[in-house]
Amino acid sequence: MKAVIMAGGKGTRLRPLTCDCPKPMVPIMNKPVMEHIIELLKRHQIRDIAVTTFYLPQVIEDYFGDGSELGVNLHYYIEDSPLGTAGSVKNAEEFLDEPFIVISGDALTDADLTKAINYHQNKSSVATLVLTQEDIPLEYGVVMISAEGEIIQFLEKPSWGEVFSDTVNTGIYILDPHIFSYYEKGIKFDFSQDLFPQLLAANEPMYGYVTDKYWCDIGNLHQYRQTHYDIIAGKVEVDIPGKQIQNQVWVGEGTEMSNDVELTGPLYIGENCKIKNGVHLQESIIGDNNIIKDNTSIKKSIIWNNSFIDQKSELRGTVTCDNVNLKDHVSLFEGTAIGDGTTIGKKAKVKPNVKVWPYKELADSTILNKSLVWETEWSRTLFGNQGVVGISNIEVTPEFAAKLGTAYGAMLDDETIITVSSDTYDMSKMLKQAVATGLMSAGIRVWDIGEMPNPVARYSDRILEAEGGIHVRACQKDPQNTVIEFLNEYGVNISRDEEKGIEKVFFREDFQRADLDAVGEVDIIPQMVDLYLDRLYNIVNTNLIKGQEYRIVADYDQDNLDDILTPLASKINCSLVKTNYESERSRPLSFNERLQKQDLILNMFEDENIALGFILDHSGGEVTLVTDRGELISQEFNEVIRSVIDLENGAKKIFIPITAPGIIEDIAKEYGAEVTWTKAQDKELLMKMLEYDLSNGKNIDSLPIVGDGLLFLVKVLEFLAKEEVKLSELIDAIPEFHRTKEAIECPWEDKGKVMRSLIEQTPEENIELIDGVKVYHDDGWTLILPDSEDPIFHVYTEADTIKRATALNDEYTSMINEIQLQ
Repeated sequence: MKAVIMAGGKGTRLRPLTCDCPKPMVPIMNKPVMEHIIELLKRHQIRDIAVTTFYLPQVIEDYFGDGSELGVNLHYYIEDSPLGTAGSVKNAEEFLDEPFIVISGDALTDADLTKAINYHQNKSSVATLVLTQEDIPLEYGVVMISAEGEIIQFLEKPSWGEVFSDTVNTGIYILDPHIFSYYEKGIKFDFSQDLFPQLLAANEPMYGYVTDKYWCDIGNLHQYRQTHYDIIAGKVEVDIPGKQIQNQVWVGEGTEMSNDVELTGPLYIGENCKIKNGVHLQESIIGDNNIIKDNTSIKKSIIWNNSFIDQKSELRGTVTCDNVNLKDHVSLFEGTAIGDGTTIGKKAKVKPNVKVWPYKELADSTILNKSLVWETEWSRTLFGNQGVVGISNIEVTPEFAAKLGTAYGAMLDDETIITVSSDTYDMSKMLKQAVATGLMSAGIRVWDIGEMPNPVARYSDRILEAEGGIHVRACQKDPQNTVIEFLNEYGVNISRDEEKGIEKVFFREDFQRADLDAVGEVDIIPQMVDLYLDRLYNIVNTNLIKGQEYRIVADYDQDNLDDILTPLASKINCSLVKTNYESERSRPLSFNERLQKQDLILNMFEDENIALGFILDHSGGEVTLVTDRGELISQEFNEVIRSVIDLENGAKKIFIPITAPGIIEDIAKEYGAEVTWTKAQDKELLMKMLEYDLSNGKNIDSLPIVGDGLLFLVKVLEFLAKEEVKLSELIDAIPEFHRTKEAIECPWEDKGKVMRSLIEQTPEENIELIDGVKVYHDDGWTLILPDSEDPIFHVYTEADTIKRATALNDEYTSMINEIQLQ
């Protein structure tokens, strides 16, 4: 069998290691990772190998030549422009005249390729994917397979709600040349995104071979370090050069060490090194030709070649590239990475997670603390459900916000217009200015539209026809945190793919800034609240509401929302009876804190003239209604009420989140309308509604009820006035349903396993995989939804009786806990 090594990767997330080095040439145990792959192929009797290259191809070819020194035959195929994984392999089609194996040149594995090939042949497969199980599969392609190994579904880099399995694609494929008939040469084409879905749709025999051997993608610096630790700990089978001089300690030829050097394994030291008096080396990899002077201590670090480390230096969890010069008493802390040819002066300190690009020079006594922010926490993902969230002025600082704005701006075209807005809190206003500064530094034109609730910011982006917007606000869940929301041109939160693009640029830290004469401008655009209210009045029958002279009990953040609720109440002739208690001006109350003060609002219902009440979160997005009987209405009833309002207004298709009550589908049938279920997040729901409206010629300046507590409240008042009913009567008319909801703790690394196991234990016809795993029963359903921000599962259950809902909830809670223990 022949092989293809894909060696075109730039490895941008590994910078500064890959600034002058293609990713396949990054050393693992003192030799390029691609060399380990060639040795693996050779161990399995595969010697005829094609190599596809793109980034710095000559570096690869100069090192490996024709492969004869390694006992293989290498043939190179260079891409002039990126062609995708399948497109690059197509270049070698003439060479690949028999079944062949595709493997990445920048991942490390000791997978049993012989077993995988035999499996492929026994199954008469056209395409066999080598799979592995990954604790946290967000950055990989998730693959679902049947009990017989047939591939059922692909999902590339899913969100937590889409993690239906922890079985992921390793990028190792065994393929029949027949696959080349599915696409043309010279076009950009990807295996996972393009070819494999086509093969699946064409019912070609495709199988997944699950390996229990080691595999690591080496996608970032943490994985790079961990791969070395795994090798020297014996977790992966690779050829370790050198001689083992004591337990878990290997030393190369020509290395000299003083008698009092302290060596603590696992440890590897390369060739021709000089290790001086009192040096302590522990759990590290030291390359060739390095000089380490007296009383230096190196722990859990990776030192490449030809470096000089002067006396009494301290290195902890760092990676240093070739030709690095560290003078005496230097300290490098955990997570640092130092590029080629860098010199660091005496007594300098490089703080945790800082990366230094090649050929820099740090002066003596420098303390370098500009870093990748909170890498261990944030490298998993920068964005949560709402946007970028962090502790105000500790995690989300002006410096962080400016960098975030610059990273976003670096992705956009020159002269792009982006709006910025915030709520009324001083912290939010300060961070808005920092974001605007970052955007301008990248050459972006900024429209500052002022201070406003979240729904107004969304509407503003639509009517101003800006390319996007950034809204900064206090978090309604925990107002000590700040949320930075990125909105598209329609005022909907940007897609996960766009979020990933920003994360990639943000963490890479080498984004381009504008020239001096191309720095962006900022314009002030006032009166957006007035424009929002004008539009709201146009889509609601205000005269109908006026005639009712509603008296309403209201609990809301008056500092932030009075400027919009006071004129709104006046316009519809409603009298607001406001709760009156102190809140800290520096931060609002959270929505839960407001709900906990419900007695204040309920006591005000002793007045018989009260029509209804509401509790509104400070961003204006979420509302809890209170009936004329003084009963709080749960959030799931809001979905039912919204659906009834839309249906009464003539909607023939409504969009509902997967967490909403199933009774909505029955109600829609009575109106002859169709229901489309969406993912749980508001942005997914809003985008589906918007796409439907645009496809049907509806104006984009419409106000969707979703995520807008202000509009929802007014539309409810309009509905009650039109139908001449009280809110309590509307609630009583809704068919009975019973719900439970519970949060189950689950470590991040077990989430994928739990999802996969639940799917395997449930008949296929009972499962829906829109977001999380929804299991239908004869008398209801259960939704197991992984949280993307916290290590928990949300379990929603609905049934005919509360007893049955509770029983189902307990059953699935037990299943989740049992799977974690396996």
